[in-house]
Amino acid sequence: MKKSIIVLFIAGVVLFSGCKSQPKAVKAPDYVEKTSAYEVVDHKTKSVGQDVPDWVTLYINDGVHGVESLPQFKDKYVFVGEDAGTNLNALRQWVSGFSVNQEISRLVSSRVQAKFAGAAAGSPEAAFGRYYENVVKTLGNARFSGARKESDFWIHKRYYKARSKAVDHEGYEFYVLVSIDKPLLEEAINQTLNGVKPDEPLTREQETAVDRVKEAFYEGF
Repeated sequence: MKKSIIVLFIAGVVLFSGCKSQPKAVKAPDYVEKTSAYEVVDHKTKSVGQDVPDWVTLYINDGVHGVESLPQFKDKYVFVGEDAGTNLNALRQWVSGFSVNQEISRLVSSRVQAKFAGAAAGSPEAAFGRYYENVVKTLGNARFSGARKESDFWIHKRYYKARSKAVDHEGYEFYVLVSIDKPLLEEAINQTLNGVKPDEPLTREQETAVDRVKEAFYEGF
């Protein structure tokens, strides 16, 4: 009897382990056509009967990390360029003239800036000295090879006044999705993090703070 129980227990453990190893499918948040605040009047693929893509709803709800949870971006960092306005043709021209080489520098710099700001107890300028400023400035002027435009999309929304059916305003929201392989971007950022020198010497506390950021830089990046 004991032998049977042991065999059943082992089989159960193997079955449980097998179930546990199965990757979970990423489910995008439900696309919301209308709320009390706004309704979607139109979007890029509505006229051909297609839904809003998962990357758009994930970005709207969870930011770039939501988009990076999709299987096709498992080994990539993604960035989203945004613009908004009331003139559809003007925004289409913005998308047509969107330069990945130029915009990726700005998007990477902004994300690195947010990383330092999130790691600082107060002002990042005070916590990291001129090192922080020089890193952000250098990355803003850098060129990143391997970045590519994945897709773009627009949504036309009509907004309503609070607790009212009266229209407040309406306009278009444009999104451009850019991706880059993680090793490529991390190598470029690491060169900056390790190569930039502050204009003024850092205090011992600032040096310690910089080292801590470097050690865990890509956690949650």
